[in-house]
Amino acid sequence: MEQHKNLMDVNETAAYVRLSTFTVRRLAKQGVLPSAKIGRAYRFKREDIDAYLRSNYRGNEDVAQD
Repeated sequence: MEQHKNLMDVNETAAYVRLSTFTVRRLAKQGVLPSAKIGRAYRFKREDIDAYLRSNYRGNEDVAQD
């Protein structure tokens, strides 16, 4: 049962990453956001979303100068 606490629906995921529900659904449908589709509903693991955000984070990167 503890495992289900980490599952989020589209609304919860959108609020978590501060995107619209439309964008979250589109990214899930495209396979960009890791998700499981159960019937017509998407479910997201919080740890998968966190990993996705970490892997796409553009922080203090050194810019190469020519």
